[in-house]
Amino acid sequence: MRKIACFCLILLCACNVPKQKGLVYYNDLESIKGWTPINLSKKYAHSGIYSNKFDSVHVFGLTFSQLFREISDDKVIKVKLSFWAYLNPNAQGKLVVNIKRPDKTDALWTARNLSDLVPKRGEWQKVETDFTFNDTINKPENSLAVYPWNVSKGDFYIDDVKLEFILGY
Repeated sequence: MRKIACFCLILLCACNVPKQKGLVYYNDLESIKGWTPINLSKKYAHSGIYSNKFDSVHVFGLTFSQLFREISDDKVIKVKLSFWAYLNPNAQGKLVVNIKRPDKTDALWTARNLSDLVPKRGEWQKVETDFTFNDTINKPENSLAVYPWNVSKGDFYIDDVKLEFILGY
């Protein structure tokens, strides 16, 4: 009976974890340890054990990077982002979207201030924002990168990152 209860508990917990599928990408930072050189922290985490910590030494973190043609054969017209952020009082960060042409020149570089997206400091806040792409930048050969950037010496944390790509025809 105990084995059945444990199995049911594991099954229920597994059902609550968002899965990566199609045009939705999700990273809770739990399984990334050892795969990429980002600064993981156990001090604060929205879910699980780890979050991506940004400080004066680790100014860049978890980056999503793909060619548009690897995301979809159809036109990507928008990316919706959601993540959880924990900003300490003196932290200043940005959420960057950078699109590069094959020759590595910028087709687009834009950033949003995390302080505009995260109204409260010292607690986890859910951030939801989106970026729309026009026909001059969402070409199949261009690459898209989305990443947080610490522009201060203050610490902040990111967890449970989700990107959803919206297609247009």
